[in-house]
Amino acid sequence: MPLLFRDSRREIGEPPGGPHCIALTTEQYMELPRVNNHQSTLGDDIEIVVAELVASKEEVDAARRLLSADERQRADRFVFERDRVSFTLARAELRRLLGTRLDTRAEHVEFDYGPRGKPELAHRFKQSNLRFNLSHSDEVAVYAICTGREVGADVEAIREISDRDDLVAHCFSEREIQMYQDLEEGQKTAGFYRCWTRKEAFVKALGDGLQYPLTNFDVTLWPDDAANFLRIGERVGPDCGWDLCSITPRPGFIGAIAVQSST
Repeated sequence: MPLLFRDSRREIGEPPGGPHCIALTTEQYMELPRVNNHQSTLGDDIEIVVAELVASKEEVDAARRLLSADERQRADRFVFERDRVSFTLARAELRRLLGTRLDTRAEHVEFDYGPRGKPELAHRFKQSNLRFNLSHSDEVAVYAICTGREVGADVEAIREISDRDDLVAHCFSEREIQMYQDLEEGQKTAGFYRCWTRKEAFVKALGDGLQYPLTNFDVTLWPDDAANFLRIGERVGPDCGWDLCSITPRPGFIGAIAVQSST
């Protein structure tokens, strides 16, 4: 699935910190182009959107005003400023994306949360039948939006992990462990992230978090294999009822989208 990037931002007023720097209004913030839409191999009703979580202080302040009171409280609980900024921008962009599709203002979008914390649209928006999920790592956010099918997204910055093999032993299925061990040493980091993001996207789509056993399903992880479920429980191959898509939102990052099959 080719991902074509474009400049996702433009300045309003002077550059941040300039002598005439101004506070952005909500309307000005909403006019900032900042995301890319991509065709998905998962069906025409799936939208995959990539956003960079980089903004001036004025843009972050404007984004914060789009959030609900509980979202602002969640942002304030982060210890590090970079995490508060990433959360604020990611949630504001989610509101902007959904508000456009619901024909309502971003700050008027309301959410409910499942038993494990997965966000969904509140009851008054249920007739839209929209499903969505988001993930962000460092300054990159990935959104998946579709109609009538549960969907999950995960993105990770690729970096070396000291306890990678321990994670494989505890979180991968027996089949995935064997596939991982069969990789050449130089391929194992990428193989780990391919498997991890695909598994994370699936459990996020289910809304069960890590309560769903990660060893209860197998995904592909070899570099030449397309992203696929090999098994979910007792169901195998095309009969699993779910589809996978792997994405590279930008160099140094890897992601995956899991969605219920349309048939």
